[in-house]
Amino acid sequence: MGPQPDLVAGTRDADAGVARALDLTAPAAVPPTIDPPVDYDTGRELAQIAPPIAWWIGQMQQSPRLVEERLVWFWHDHFATGLQKVRVPYLMWQQHLLVRQHATGNFATLLKAISRDPAMLVYLDGVSSTARDRNENFGREVMELFTLGRGNYGEQDVVEAARSFTGWVVNLPGRPGTRALPNPAWTSTFIPARFDAGTKTLLGTTGNLDMDGALDVLLGQDATAIQIASKLYWALVGTRPPDKTATRLGRVFRDAGYEVMPLVEAIVADPAFLADAAVGAKARSPIEKLVGLIQAVPLASAAVGPVGPRAGNALRTLGYVPFVPPNVAGFPEGTGLLGPHQLVHAFDLLSVYPSRPTVPATVAALLERFALVDVSDRTRTVLAREDDPARRLALVLASPEFAVV
Repeated sequence: MGPQPDLVAGTRDADAGVARALDLTAPAAVPPTIDPPVDYDTGRELAQIAPPIAWWIGQMQQSPRLVEERLVWFWHDHFATGLQKVRVPYLMWQQHLLVRQHATGNFATLLKAISRDPAMLVYLDGVSSTARDRNENFGREVMELFTLGRGNYGEQDVVEAARSFTGWVVNLPGRPGTRALPNPAWTSTFIPARFDAGTKTLLGTTGNLDMDGALDVLLGQDATAIQIASKLYWALVGTRPPDKTATRLGRVFRDAGYEVMPLVEAIVADPAFLADAAVGAKARSPIEKLVGLIQAVPLASAAVGPVGPRAGNALRTLGYVPFVPPNVAGFPEGTGLLGPHQLVHAFDLLSVYPSRPTVPATVAALLERFALVDVSDRTRTVLAREDDPARRLALVLASPEFAVV
């Protein structure tokens, strides 16, 4: 999720770097335990999300399981779910733990688990979808964004999928109608009386499809494997895959039973991954800039959390607060991250430092900490003219070279 300068310094070549990035032998992190709220009203205190965000950014900064943190963020963005509608930080944190559990595992397992995840059911109105009054939000988004992609399904498929997804509810203690539910607070359950038990025809498959049955139909489509493989390729390589490459990677994904790591390994083995065209091809997101900043110039005291209120406000200004994507399509990417607003307010990320940070004294040493190698003469000249180390740090943060990765 950032330059990892200390690891780069001890890595002999690109192959060793790739191997290190994919190494999952270190013990997995133990996330903090958050007690469930007493009821819905007390659970809506939005400030409760701050500690989980701080812990997560700390993991992005220092976890030895590098690819895991990249994939946790990838799936969080792919299955975008927003606190602004879910309202309960505890449910968002439970979803995060679910994503973290399956991030390097099996996509099909993750898809089925997150489809009945309480936060997702609330966010895409699954809790209000019944046989008599179905809601098509999840049925549409699961095909457009989570599996097939646009152009690979029709409007009737949305209807049939939505029928298959009816019947699920979430026990939100303190909300009307929840006392009679058989499941524990803050969990989801299936209520047969709310389910559309009629015959459905989804993408040519006919039967009394329920949630898992409909998802199996979607997973059985070549388009799903190609769509996910292409999106992960773009996240890791920085460029869109050619059609032939996308088809080949989709086949790898399907043949591996939708296991994630074989797909990751196939992507990084592709010549495009280390090609010149991939260098600087991807706009660095605000979260990556923040993580890269505190990796390059660490905070003075370990007692200071990796992100405080002021840095949180900076992420909010930049529209990149974890757990708060702008919409179901996820966070902005690509050239949308290179506009004037995004570039100017990157300076706000410096508020992560509660006091003046200790910055390397020379331009060369500072650039090395940011793992910036191909730096233009113009950038070097601008940095050399600035005598104040803290202002020089700000200039590196806002440099064209650090804007991309």
